[in-house]
Amino acid sequence: MLIRSHYGISGRMVEAITTIDKAGRVVIPKEIRERMNLKEDSALLVAETKGGVLILKKIDIKEIADRLRVELKGGDVDEIARRVEEESNERVRRGERPKALRG
Repeated sequence: MLIRSHYGISGRMVEAITTIDKAGRVVIPKEIRERMNLKEDSALLVAETKGGVLILKKIDIKEIADRLRVELKGGDVDEIARRVEEESNERVRRGERPKALRG
């Protein structure tokens, strides 16, 4: 694996170049894993954007599940899931980034 680091003004690593192995695995450099508290079972959202940018965003599954329980209480969860899936698929077809990753 090849890793090269670039350090910003603050001295923090801001980017790294790494490779994908035969199994499709990507190694996240140790310094980034430690700084972001990424553990073996950490959940990451993977999103492709226009221009060939791949984004890995740390997510907290428990936090999302707790929020959904409150927000969806009494609603038709299957219908909501179907609408979300349709909207997400349409946005991907249009090449849009997910709202949570814009910014």
